[in-house]
Amino acid sequence: MTTLAEAPSTPRRPSTAGRITSIALMELRIIFRNKTVLLGAVLMPIAMAVYIFYFGAEQMVGPSANAVMAGLTLMIVALLGVYLTATTTIATRREELFLKRLRSGESSDTVIWLGMLAPIVALVAGQLAIIAVGFGMAGMDAPARPLVVLGTVLGFLVLCATVGMLTSIYTPSAAAAQITTLPFLAVVIGTFFWTAFDDGFEALSRLTPGGALQNLLMAGWGATELDLTVAGAAVALLAWTVLPYLAAAKRFRWEKR
Repeated sequence: MTTLAEAPSTPRRPSTAGRITSIALMELRIIFRNKTVLLGAVLMPIAMAVYIFYFGAEQMVGPSANAVMAGLTLMIVALLGVYLTATTTIATRREELFLKRLRSGESSDTVIWLGMLAPIVALVAGQLAIIAVGFGMAGMDAPARPLVVLGTVLGFLVLCATVGMLTSIYTPSAAAAQITTLPFLAVVIGTFFWTAFDDGFEALSRLTPGGALQNLLMAGWGATELDLTVAGAAVALLAWTVLPYLAAAKRFRWEKR
């Protein structure tokens, strides 16, 4: 009796989610092995947040003050932990030709970007969760509209990641990131404080990244009503997230100069 030989099974290709997870885990291992990146991505943001709270907690009473405290903390932690780290990481991986090797495989550009940036965003989101618990234990009032605050936090983290992608294009090395990231840092911090001044340009300030952030947090803590200005700030935050991504995707460099 003749038996038919079984055809050799074709190895299954990893799914898109599997590729993203693989790259993300690889990136996490690199982050935790690099003491400089680890200091910037984990310890420094938390230290800065504790410093702000320790010296400003007594003055932070009421919804508006709580929103300012939350905004300052989120801004510092996200800018240092996500924006600066993303810029430095992508620039370093490009110089090491790591990005070129990843792109030579089966993973798409989007998969590679997600794998590189997702662990950074997740790491900082975890830090913020711990900081939020600490602030609550210290007596800070909970937001009146937690979903607005949660959406604002996640949106700003992703914004910092996409702008980090764009900045990395103009960052030839990790050391250069200390210079190339300064303009955006100044824009966000400056426009955040701009919203505190009644100078007749409030509508314009809400269209900036820092102004949109603070306007949404004010609404989240109940200091302002949910109206069209808050909706405009949400659209502005979304635009500051999507437009840098589109620009970076179009001009992204996978090899060093």
